[in-house]
Amino acid sequence: MIPRVFKNRSFLLLWCARTISLLGDAFFEMGLTLLIYDKTGSTIAMGMNLIMYFVPSWIFGFIGGAAADKYTRKTIMVLSDLMRGLILMFLPVFISGDNWTPVLIYAATFVLSTLGQFCNPASGAILPQIVEGDSLVAANSAMNTMKQLVGIVGPALAGIIIKQFGTIATIYANMASFFISCALVSMIRIAAGGGKSAVKEKDKGFYSVIVEGLSYVAKRADLKVLLMLMVILNALLGPLNVILPVYADNVLGAEVAGYSSMLSGYSVGSLAGAALVGIFMKFAGIDALIAIGIAAIGIGLATLGIFANLYYAMTIMAVAGIGAGIISVIVSVMIQKTTPEDLLGRVLSTMGIIGTTTAPLSIAVTSVLLNYISPNTFFIICGFIALAFFAWYAVYSRARGGVFKETQEE
Repeated sequence: MIPRVFKNRSFLLLWCARTISLLGDAFFEMGLTLLIYDKTGSTIAMGMNLIMYFVPSWIFGFIGGAAADKYTRKTIMVLSDLMRGLILMFLPVFISGDNWTPVLIYAATFVLSTLGQFCNPASGAILPQIVEGDSLVAANSAMNTMKQLVGIVGPALAGIIIKQFGTIATIYANMASFFISCALVSMIRIAAGGGKSAVKEKDKGFYSVIVEGLSYVAKRADLKVLLMLMVILNALLGPLNVILPVYADNVLGAEVAGYSSMLSGYSVGSLAGAALVGIFMKFAGIDALIAIGIAAIGIGLATLGIFANLYYAMTIMAVAGIGAGIISVIVSVMIQKTTPEDLLGRVLSTMGIIGTTTAPLSIAVTSVLLNYISPNTFFIICGFIALAFFAWYAVYSRARGGVFKETQEE
């Protein structure tokens, strides 16, 4: 049975556009990584390209959120996809010749990521403009489920493309995905008056718009709690690709099989959590589900450091994934439901910047810590950090009668 939200033509177009675009990104990410390694044989070169991906978030993240609140979000998405497609159309010409240099790849990654800083908040902020409030949970569940599926099947499909046609083919695949996404988004229909943020924002400078957005986030207690939650989750779950291979090899004695099994368990759990959050919400409130999600992650990480068993590790990673999937959907829904439409882009970009800042920092810290402590100890510490936050959240929520009490301002 097709979920009711997919009967909304504009949402279906947006969902298809994001699915195709994310698939293209998955192809491009793997293809570009292999291309850089094949050309240079340098892990430093690969790391530099990753840095070029993150830097635009720190420079343009707030500006992208402000743009989503000043201008037509649909137009921002269309132009962003169109420009990224054009860049990728010509990129192979410059990197296939004898004068190839990684600087061209770095520059392309930087520009593509910069355009993404404008598209992403616009994409998240446009959702409440095409979906009714009572369908936001289903819409965000569908979006997050799709992201998890792409994360699972994308790399596998990329491997097939690379094997059959080479790494350059992934660039053209991503180019096509942007052009298709651009066409689909252009067909989205938005109700009269819903295609833009409040007209008053267009008369303000970017600096004042950004400051206004940050001030709004600072004065809302529930958004500050969500920011804390995102920092902790990104710090604890961001380094999984660093810690799991070490844990699988040194503790479980099953390097490749153990790593892939645990990562698959987490991916499947995240997929299930995102897909089933609507059902869970029929039996528990927002605050309870967030608390349960945090507890699941905390218990899972802590016990991984105690019980060294592959099947147990797979199960626990799935449980942690379910918790993460539930929280990701709820965070999106609560921001969209409780934030005024003319501030939504800035709030979403703030959340995005937190993620792109915390994750690489936590990876760097984890890489250093693993030289001094065992993977078991690391997991136990992370688990207790999550459980400490769970205890604080439970007490704080009970004292306030619930964290999410603010309603959207008119």
